[in-house]
Amino acid sequence: MRRNQFTVNAESVQGNPAATVTFRGLTVAEWEEWFNPVSRVTDADILRAHLAGWDGFEDEEGQALPNPPDVAALYLHEVKELCRLLMRGPSETSAKN
Repeated sequence: MRRNQFTVNAESVQGNPAATVTFRGLTVAEWEEWFNPVSRVTDADILRAHLAGWDGFEDEEGQALPNPPDVAALYLHEVKELCRLLMRGPSETSAKN
């Protein structure tokens, strides 16, 4: 069976060792559009389309961020790290499929 979602350790995003994030898989066509130099697809657009859920993400006061995820609540460096995790995919040793 083809896996269309995967969950990985997301400690690298905010520093919380218990944090995880679940993504919907990224197709080759979506990746090509995202990295096309004339495309208007942003990192936030990709995350809005592929971020299925998270656990252990907090705001500045230590309160849990809502699930389903709100990408607008994140800092830019957190968005970049989530995109890196998405690109690494489910084959990482931290993946929980």
